[in-house]
Amino acid sequence: MKSPTRVLLLLGLVEVAALAAFGWLTGAALPMPRLLLPAAAFLCYGAAGIAATKRPLSIPLIWGIGILARLALLPLAPELSDDIYRYLWDGHLLGEGLNPYGHPPADDAYASIRTPWHDRVNHPEVPTIYPPLAQLLFGLVGALGGTIPGAKLVWLCFDLGCGLLLCRIAGRTGRNPSAVLVWYLWSPLLIVETAWSAHFDAVGLFFLAGLIWVASGRRNRPGGTSRGHRPNRRRTRHVRAATLGSLLGLAALTKFAPAAVLPPLVRRHGAAAAVAFVAVCTALYLPFAGVGLGALTEGLRTYAEHWTANQGAFTLIARLFPDPVQARTAAAVPVLAVVVYATWRRFRVERALLWIIGAGLLLSPTFHPWYALWVLPMAALRGHAPFLLLTGLSFLGYWGLAAYQLTGVWPEPAWTRVVMWLPVWILLLADIVARRRGSTGSGTLRMRRSSRVQAKRQVSRGEERHEGQ
Repeated sequence: MKSPTRVLLLLGLVEVAALAAFGWLTGAALPMPRLLLPAAAFLCYGAAGIAATKRPLSIPLIWGIGILARLALLPLAPELSDDIYRYLWDGHLLGEGLNPYGHPPADDAYASIRTPWHDRVNHPEVPTIYPPLAQLLFGLVGALGGTIPGAKLVWLCFDLGCGLLLCRIAGRTGRNPSAVLVWYLWSPLLIVETAWSAHFDAVGLFFLAGLIWVASGRRNRPGGTSRGHRPNRRRTRHVRAATLGSLLGLAALTKFAPAAVLPPLVRRHGAAAAVAFVAVCTALYLPFAGVGLGALTEGLRTYAEHWTANQGAFTLIARLFPDPVQARTAAAVPVLAVVVYATWRRFRVERALLWIIGAGLLLSPTFHPWYALWVLPMAALRGHAPFLLLTGLSFLGYWGLAAYQLTGVWPEPAWTRVVMWLPVWILLLADIVARRRGSTGSGTLRMRRSSRVQAKRQVSRGEERHEGQ
């Protein structure tokens, strides 16, 4: 076994051991010393990612370690979050032929169908906030038995499917697949949140990867097709745009954040993307629409207006605007500015997703650790250090969990938010300064491209220059 492979194997096994200990050693207290274990796993992850960025490494080994880490946590009951019980409850309602948007779980209308774990459903006084595709998946889990292991297996299928797509995208675009796979498959946050906490965010990541895969497909070269075939080319572009819009709709109906990428997607690929997006959203909302628009959005409005957690820059915005509605509006303005800029500069889908969703995370009033997963596929493809770092620092969001379980109050020391967010902002600003000076940028761990793919991509350099990359 060659030395780089031995190093990769050692780093992978240490990461698996650290994550397994984090899950299985329940005697270790939260927050300390238990949070040292995911910190150790993240250090191994970062070292392996940097090593894979420098040279191609064994892809079968990367897959093997990634799957082993998931299997190590798969048997565990969720401890860091109780969201899974809300998923199971919504699926249970669908199995009973009831609309999850109709009433909150605590409503007396559901007294006769409550489950043994009903008291573990979080925020039982608030109707569900999850969009229709998520509801259909919860229903699928319910049809498969309505168990936590069943839900985990469904989410892991999407998780590993996302890894396959990212590997294909890396090969198609001339990037180093081993680096992309390490940054994705070995992510401690992804492994913990999917295989242990049973969060379903990997479903949305799969559709984001599918969106990038379709967008990265070959384009017809100018002058390469006769005039008589132009209608076929136009039809192909419309079909491609409609596919992109449909995939974005599926991602947005898993969780809403990707919907913000619609304007740059339409700007770059045409109105057919918007038509398909609206059609998918309409088709999936229709089965639930009988309760009325107010009921469909009640849970989401409650979440948007009142919930806060682990705020970064939003803490400063809230001090400038004491009114909660004004503060949220002020925080939305920079995110909308990023959307407008990405639309004006015709960002590619991958780049638009990274910066629009990333801006939303940086300025959100509510940030739970698993929210950082929504930038992971793009950060893995681009080797984007600031957001990759965020996935590791996000574990600090669990600092107050033990106190909350004892007292019902979740403490958020100011220093944890500083440590979580300040390094990310520093890396982002350093990257911006480096790019303005014309260098590579400290925020990107660049992937090696093969000379063959570089030659093939010469035709698109003018387009890349126009994007301002």
